[in-house]
Amino acid sequence: MKNNTITKKMSELETQAEASNVVDFSATLQGLHETVDPTLIRRRAGMRDRNGHTQMVEYVEWHTVADILDQKAPNWQHEIRDIRSVGDIMTVTVAITIDGVTREGIGTGRATSETGIKKAEHDALKRAAVKFGIARELYKKEFDEIAEAEGGDAAEDPHRVNADPIARTLGDMITAKQLGMIRSIGRNSEIDVDAECREMMHCAVEELSKRAASDLIDHLQTISHRGGTVQPMRRAS
Repeated sequence: MKNNTITKKMSELETQAEASNVVDFSATLQGLHETVDPTLIRRRAGMRDRNGHTQMVEYVEWHTVADILDQKAPNWQHEIRDIRSVGDIMTVTVAITIDGVTREGIGTGRATSETGIKKAEHDALKRAAVKFGIARELYKKEFDEIAEAEGGDAAEDPHRVNADPIARTLGDMITAKQLGMIRSIGRNSEIDVDAECREMMHCAVEELSKRAASDLIDHLQTISHRGGTVQPMRRAS
């Protein structure tokens, strides 16, 4: 009888502990969803539209994200789950765990430089943190702008491109077919495609998403046709 009472009491304590953990995590999540202090938000030049207007992208630095995690979820942990090289691009998968809940993010960077590798890890950390709510309003704003560009505005202006041309996942990265087409246009038309990509997209060709790669191909074809050096090529996918 005494053993049954002890077992019942332990079960009740475990149930209370689990309920407390749920409440604590909910409170933590609510704190992480708070709007980021405007003084911590940075801006960088994104892509330019056909009229030459530069679109500005708002973001937060990785160390700002880490500071928010330290403040709102002191028990947070992170680990690198995967590192792989795809051509000249390094992809890093980072996992963040808070109160037993784990969420992952993927970042990309140039594999040929230490800065590029660090960028991949930092981007992965930020994207994992976004899944807990940190700076989500900035990403939502960015995606809303992309959706608008691809929706009504895109129908009026087919040359308008994404605000962020960099692939966010492995599945979204530029395909080998697209990369080959870009290099082929460059060779046949004597165009410095890397310089054009940096000027138009502000990133390396190998970092492009599929959509941005298609936009670059269209841009290169336009330049090529003006020179009359190559025949029109179909859009890669």
